[in-house]
Amino acid sequence: MSPKIKRLALGIGLAFVAVGGVRTIYPSDSQDISLKPLQLNPDNPAMRKVGGLEFIAAWELRSKNSDFGGISALTALKDGRFVGIGDAGTLIGFGLTNDATTDRPFIAPLPNLDGPETNYKDRDSEGIAYDPDGGQFWVSFEGHHAIRRYSGSFARLTGIVRPAAMQNWPKNKGAETIIRLQNGQFIIIAESVDDGTHPALLFSGDPVEPGSAITQFRFRPPPGYRVTDGVQLPDGRIALVNRSIGFLQGFSAKISLLNPNDISTSAVAAGTVMASLASPLLVDNLEGIAVTTEGSRIYLWLVSDNNFSIFQRTILMKFRLPSASDKKKPEAVAAPGFDSF
Repeated sequence: MSPKIKRLALGIGLAFVAVGGVRTIYPSDSQDISLKPLQLNPDNPAMRKVGGLEFIAAWELRSKNSDFGGISALTALKDGRFVGIGDAGTLIGFGLTNDATTDRPFIAPLPNLDGPETNYKDRDSEGIAYDPDGGQFWVSFEGHHAIRRYSGSFARLTGIVRPAAMQNWPKNKGAETIIRLQNGQFIIIAESVDDGTHPALLFSGDPVEPGSAITQFRFRPPPGYRVTDGVQLPDGRIALVNRSIGFLQGFSAKISLLNPNDISTSAVAAGTVMASLASPLLVDNLEGIAVTTEGSRIYLWLVSDNNFSIFQRTILMKFRLPSASDKKKPEAVAAPGFDSF
């Protein structure tokens, strides 16, 4: 997230400091992450429909660990757990049990991001992608316009690239979103917006490998919004979370769907909005999106970046996508093994 957005978020929080109270954070390396259930609409607790999505549940994630927070992207793993990437180079992993507690949570620094020549820009991780077959991870960095690849369980760094096509992107507004497609292609979307569109890249394969061809294109988010994360659905469409922030209205978000076949150098790609979240509905600085399946059912998960602010929360939300079976009859989720953590 750019410093401008962070300042605006802080300004919104300060506007409510008189009623919000103050929370003191002490240094801690606790690995515990707790869950507090939340309602979608406190004024209408029975509300479930949000555009084309069905609300399932939501929680506030809390931890005494001083590195917890700032989640900029989220990915779901084969074992049902999640890994979030913090914008200060932190890995945040957890699963959910049937009794709504976290399963094997952990909070750990992203490997190979320390040393005397390392500064904040080297740790400004914004996006994460995962290969469920090979177990590898790719992390995008906004400050130095880089992509790093890690082996399973983040055991070691296996490659790093700074694509020339990304180097002219504005500082602190670089690779916000990284999406791995089922066919092995990758999409990188910058945070910066010119004329209402994001610069973006489509890699023919692994972006860290030298043989990957690059197609440059532009993506148009909903007016007044910016893309913060994306994930490919089982049917091939790409779900994107688009965020907006204003001093008076606070945060809002729109979930849009993009057909990857619409990506072209000769046209601006644009998605179709399927759901909107704005006050009085539960919403915060939504920056991450992941997908899971349970049988034939598909679920979208959204997570917010609290900017390490006492005025914001880390919120996890679960929604169900409509399926073909819904038309026939009405309807009556471990981060990686991380054994080393």
